[in-house]
Amino acid sequence: MSASYFCPIAITHSASGASASIHPFGATITSYTTSKGHEVLFCSELAKLDGSKAIRGGIPLVFPIFGPPAADNSSCKNMPQHGFCRGTYWRVGEPYDTEDEAGCEFTLDLEDVAKSRGDGAWAPSGTMDCHLSLKVTVVAETLTTVLTITNTGEEDITDYQTLFHTYFRVHGANAQSDPVSCNVSGLDGYSVVDKVTGDQYVFQAEDSQPLALGETEVDRVYTPPDGKDVVDVVICTGGNGEKVGLTASAVCGGVDLAVSAVVWNPYQEKAKGLGDFADEEYADMICVEPGVLSGEGRVLKPGKEVVFTQVVKNL
Repeated sequence: MSASYFCPIAITHSASGASASIHPFGATITSYTTSKGHEVLFCSELAKLDGSKAIRGGIPLVFPIFGPPAADNSSCKNMPQHGFCRGTYWRVGEPYDTEDEAGCEFTLDLEDVAKSRGDGAWAPSGTMDCHLSLKVTVVAETLTTVLTITNTGEEDITDYQTLFHTYFRVHGANAQSDPVSCNVSGLDGYSVVDKVTGDQYVFQAEDSQPLALGETEVDRVYTPPDGKDVVDVVICTGGNGEKVGLTASAVCGGVDLAVSAVVWNPYQEKAKGLGDFADEEYADMICVEPGVLSGEGRVLKPGKEVVFTQVVKNL
């Protein structure tokens, strides 16, 4: 494998000056810089960029499971956490740059996944098959990612999970210490599962106050109420008024799927246990991750596709 294969792909929108970097390993977007030179994404200074493990930061891709496989999930038995997308080299298309936008497409066939397929239905001897495409486009203040998953096998793909594990940079190193500088608005009414405390509740923003991290580890899944399929949130990412809008939607066979949101920050102790994450970097980031994690309609029939779109807009 040549050294150039490990190099990120740079796309630049000449008309505005906005740019993005995407690593072929995992088709992971590691940077998005707006036309004003503002970095929107966080990538750890200790992230492994040599293909030895998933990249810590940017926008890793998750499919067909989120987290480790459940004990009763035989199709994903022994599959690594978050599936096989983020730990595999993708094929790189030809970058383009037009007046309207700049972009590039990355593709992956299941047969090209050398490892990370587990011992279940996704294994080389299993019955599942799929083709994945990630289209990345940038303009002055907006980064758009469209992940299309096509069932190229002969069996239904059921109860799958897919997610953009998006890391946002918090400018000023105050992700926990200043609730004004770092918070999330737009999750009112969502059902919450707190994976740290085990608590379950419905989030109700007091006096319309947004969600802030606080001085603690945060790992929560926010599931939308009935009738709300699209994630539409605003994330404050710094003390100088930096804000990012995030919208995400998913369609499978013409049916809108419910998109959840995961909010994650490791805080002090967990950060120290991550070998590819500097001890103090927890103050520089917040993960707000839209994902199709539960709900009806997650049956991908042979020949059909699910289209999952995330739009990140610097406000």
